[in-house]
Amino acid sequence: MRYVPKAPKAERAAWREKAMDFSERGELDSVIELWLAAKETERLARRLENASDGELESLSHYTTEPAARRLAKTHPGVAAKVFRALCMRVVDEGKSQYYFAALSNLEKAKNCYRSAGLDAQWRALVSEIRRKHHRKSGFMPGFERIAGGAGSRKARSFAKSAPKR
Repeated sequence: MRYVPKAPKAERAAWREKAMDFSERGELDSVIELWLAAKETERLARRLENASDGELESLSHYTTEPAARRLAKTHPGVAAKVFRALCMRVVDEGKSQYYFAALSNLEKAKNCYRSAGLDAQWRALVSEIRRKHHRKSGFMPGFERIAGGAGSRKARSFAKSAPKR
């Protein structure tokens, strides 16, 4: 917008709309950042809803996590899809040092699925994870707590756990 000639507000709004329409042809990771900054949540939700799971899983969590957090209240179904992709990206690649983040994203996905009324999709995700990743012993206990409704176990701080030892 800084390159738009100085014009009345009505013309600036038209230029902005042209720019946003043109941006829809861009790469997903670039437009997510742009639309978050421009507060174009409807456009963002539409684009993410139409994106494939593989496309979302290929994006960096630095890009998708802010989008999922922004959409969690207004578009929980889309946010659930993004949180699911954040989780599956870690689990599919077997990055065990990031399982805690995957479990956190999975719990957020569960909450979004529930608030969107998409319980069937949540159950499908649970059965898919059980089928594909049942041998990942570092991930499955936390997953079963979340799937069973107990939520993830919060890690105790050293200061609280040391006196008990």
